[in-house]
Amino acid sequence: MNYKEFLKEIFAKTATDRKIELTRIKKFLDEIGNPEKKIQGIHVAGTNGKGSTCAAIESILHSHDFTVGLNTSPHLVDYKERFRINKEEVEPEDLLALYLKRKHTHEKYDTTYFEISTAIAFELFHKKNVDFSIMEVGLGGRLDASVLLNAVITVITNIEYDHTKSLGKTLPKIALEKAGILKSEIPLVLGATRSSARKAILQRAKSLACPVIEYNKIVTVSHERYDENGIYYDISIPSYNISWQHLYCNLAGAHQVGNTALAIFVCAVLSKMYGFKLDEDKTRKALHTIVWNGRLQRIAQNPTIILDGAHNPAGMRQLVQNIKSIYKYKRLIVVLGILYDKNIQKMVSTISEIADIFVISKSQSHRAAAVETLEKEVQKTGIKYYKEPDSISAFEHAKKIADKEDLICVSGSLYTIGEVLAYHQKKLSD
Repeated sequence: MNYKEFLKEIFAKTATDRKIELTRIKKFLDEIGNPEKKIQGIHVAGTNGKGSTCAAIESILHSHDFTVGLNTSPHLVDYKERFRINKEEVEPEDLLALYLKRKHTHEKYDTTYFEISTAIAFELFHKKNVDFSIMEVGLGGRLDASVLLNAVITVITNIEYDHTKSLGKTLPKIALEKAGILKSEIPLVLGATRSSARKAILQRAKSLACPVIEYNKIVTVSHERYDENGIYYDISIPSYNISWQHLYCNLAGAHQVGNTALAIFVCAVLSKMYGFKLDEDKTRKALHTIVWNGRLQRIAQNPTIILDGAHNPAGMRQLVQNIKSIYKYKRLIVVLGILYDKNIQKMVSTISEIADIFVISKSQSHRAAAVETLEKEVQKTGIKYYKEPDSISAFEHAKKIADKEDLICVSGSLYTIGEVLAYHQKKLSD
């Protein structure tokens, strides 16, 4: 079996019809010797900002000479993006070898695509003897395969409406699913969270005797500025002797101030737990070199083309605010592809506040909304639109109609931007 065949085999195991539970993965991990119990995990849940926060934590810890593993999902272009060690993607051969070693056991317990990926991460990080394993929750928390991680600290970035069919229709219900990652007596770093969600999380933490360290109560961020190249701000965390001015981070967008400041806070908490000094110079350099694609990622100029993974109403609202505050353009052309299980109406109405032209399409994901479904919502806005059958045709159409002063924004789903990014990179390398 080669890497391509491996990907085909595991993609076929996507759990569209199977019950979300932990029985399969627990049995699998028990049989292979529980690598998840032999690593030190930083477990990150939340509606938005999980990946950026994870990537920032990775960069900061790596700059302090720790060996760091990172597991995120979904990937944009290549499956191997999900697995990094010291900010470098793992070689495809390593992933294939880990799968082949356990193929029979995976078949025995009929593990899903996500469970296989999580198991590979557990075993990879144990095998590579990393100091910290940063793992992003796939969906929710309580029943996510990553919850079996031996976490030394848990992090919840924020709680918004998303995946309401699976996680619940109210913020407290969603919060309780996310709070499923909490472990008895293990500290929780809680990001800026709405009061109803916060209350549910704090109740859960109390029942497990988890120390809760709240971002909103301890961290102060000021003098924020944003441009196309990144963000600038000051941070103060008095109880951790941090008062740093003029920080620069290479991730663009106002929301990345909160994500990266939360990452600094998590690392400050870890520094006290593990007795290392969180060094200002090392942290500054780490913030310059965070590796995280698909979030206000600029891939071309004249016209400017950006990719943004906004895939729920809160993410789309943030995208609108970022475009308003950062970019100057004549017309905004939005290439849009959304998944059918999202709040399409709210996402379209939000981005329509600033869109001049829509080019709507359907990604290759089995969860992609039909073009006709998007068309129905786009028609309500009265904004000019074009239809294309797939993400690439939509992207090419947008480029064809754009002037140099226009801004093209590809958004709505990580699958849509992943397809466009893969296509764009291939064209550049051909």
